Amino acid sequence: MPKYDDEKLSASSLILADKMEQVPTKQIGTGQFIIGNTYVRPRVSASPADAVTFHRSQKLNFWMQIYNLAIDDKSKQNAATIQYQIMDMATNKAILDTSESSAAVGENSANSDQLTVRRSVPLSSLQPGKYQVTITVNDHVSKQQVAQSAPFTVD
Repeated sequence: MPKYDDEKLSASSLILADKMEQVPTKQIGTGQFIIGNTYVRPRVSASPADAVTFHRSQKLNFWMQIYNLAIDDKSKQNAATIQYQIMDMATNKAILDTSESSAAVGENSANSDQLTVRRSVPLSSLQPGKYQVTITVNDHVSKQQVAQSAPFTVD
């Protein structure tokens, strides 16, 4: 387990997964690839130098945890924006560029210093090629930012 500084906004690795789903309460913490209440089966490449490959018929699932979000003294809540971006590496153009507030991410996420990002994106509209997904978190209370990126290929 990496050690995270209590004062510094941090993030886990960004996991690209070919399967991601909620598990029943009785299965939490019981098996391989179960993180909290989510089954996350990572997509792995043939070698560390290669990007993971997805098919256009699949969904790109990504999972990441954010640590040490600052809590506002008055509201007793965090205030962060999570930005999701998928770039086409051939054209260097954004295919997806959207954001949401930490309050919209999940149950009880607004009053916590931790946040779990779980999203799925259908790949049917992407042409075969190389892409990169980047998740950027802006903490508006502490004025800190953290980002994680991962390359992937669509065939």
